[in-house]
Amino acid sequence: MARSTMDFSQHYTERAVQATNWMGIIAEQNLNQSKAALEGLLTFTRNALRSVDQQSSAICDHSIAVAEQTLSNSFDFAHKVIRVKEPQELAQIQSDFVSRQAQLIGDQTKELGQRMMQGVQEVAKATQEGTEESRRRSEAA
Repeated sequence: MARSTMDFSQHYTERAVQATNWMGIIAEQNLNQSKAALEGLLTFTRNALRSVDQQSSAICDHSIAVAEQTLSNSFDFAHKVIRVKEPQELAQIQSDFVSRQAQLIGDQTKELGQRMMQGVQEVAKATQEGTEESRRRSEAA
C-alpha cells in the first residue's frame, strides 16, 4: 500500500510539473504577444505624432505667411492713403485694399482647408499602417 501511495504521489507530482511547464510556455507566448502589440502601438503613436507635427508645422508656416501678406497689404494701403489728394481716390484705395484682403483671406482659407484635409488623410494612413504593423507583430509573436 505504501508503494501505491508513492506511485500515486510521484504520478501526480509529474503531472503538476508538466502543467507548470505548460503554463509557463503559455505565459511566455502571452508576454511575447503583449510586447509585440505594445511595440506596434508605440510605432503607430510615433508615426501619428510625426504626421501631426508636420501638419501643425505647415499650418504654422501658412499662418505666418498670411500674417505677413496682411501686414504688407496694410502698409501698402497706409502709404497710399498718405498720398491721397482727392476723396474719390481714398474711396478707390480703400475698395482695392478691402478686395485684396478678402481675396487673400479667401485663398488662404481654401488652402488651409486643403492642407487640413491632407493632414487628416495622412494621420488616417499612419493609423492604418500602425494598426496593420501591430497586428502583424502580434500574429508573429
